[in-house]
Amino acid sequence: MSNKFTVTFLGTSSAPPQVERRQSSVSIQYRNHNLLVDVGEATQVQLLKHKIGLSNLTILLTHLHSDHTLGLIGLLTTRSFYSISKAITIIGPPWTSSFIFLQLLAYRLYPEYDIKVIETTGGVVLSNSDFYIESFPVSHGEDCLGYKIITHKPLGVFNVERVLEKNIPKGEKWKKLQEGYPVEIENKTIFPSEILDRSSKEQIKIVITGDTPLDDNVINNSANADLLIHDSTYPMMEIERAKKHKHSTCTDAAFVAKRANVRRLILTHFSELHKNLTESLSNAKEIFPNCIIAHDGLVIEV
Repeated sequence: MSNKFTVTFLGTSSAPPQVERRQSSVSIQYRNHNLLVDVGEATQVQLLKHKIGLSNLTILLTHLHSDHTLGLIGLLTTRSFYSISKAITIIGPPWTSSFIFLQLLAYRLYPEYDIKVIETTGGVVLSNSDFYIESFPVSHGEDCLGYKIITHKPLGVFNVERVLEKNIPKGEKWKKLQEGYPVEIENKTIFPSEILDRSSKEQIKIVITGDTPLDDNVINNSANADLLIHDSTYPMMEIERAKKHKHSTCTDAAFVAKRANVRRLILTHFSELHKNLTESLSNAKEIFPNCIIAHDGLVIEV
């Protein structure tokens, strides 16, 4: 089982779709987890194209604007056509539950699977044995979010020789130590640090901003991320338009990456005002060299 995240860009356009770019959507897969950040128009077609299944799926909505959600009702409908019975979790800002209910009502869709909706304004929204997801507010408008996906801090490697030396009986006490809990042996407390060797593994942190202007809160939440996926709607010279519509330029995104000390930056959510993306990338790299331009179908590992 791979310990790397696989990130697939399904849609990298801003609101008006382009011939070579669909609306916003990013697939993030890790072990047996399948996350989908935003569901722009044609997302399910892109999922089929890249052989990403619909059954084991958790959806994260950064906000409810149409270019990030137009594909949602189609995806939910297709799950019904395929008779998928597994529940789906949809995480999003306030009003997400009403938004989904009204669409189901309008389309007269009565899925035979459960839809669990989690509304958030910030904080941890999901945690499993491999990672946790935390939302944070961004300044694109009311109720807009970014997300952090962070693997749990490794506890360390269980040292069998050391545990035998301390005469700790195999079974429940071994399990507790492996999970990071102290145990009692003959009125003496044995701490996990005495048994677990330091792990060479590090936490992995992925941040996806959704739509956002240049934002100090994004900088703070992106600190030391392994990967930052950032709004880059406009080219460098359109800074006033970016401020007006609460989006970022390619150089705004690069500035965030530099200030946040991230390892890698991927620019996405491009408008047609980028007449020359090579030039936009060059402008961003002058500020933060380790960045690339996303395109539909781009797959990277983290």
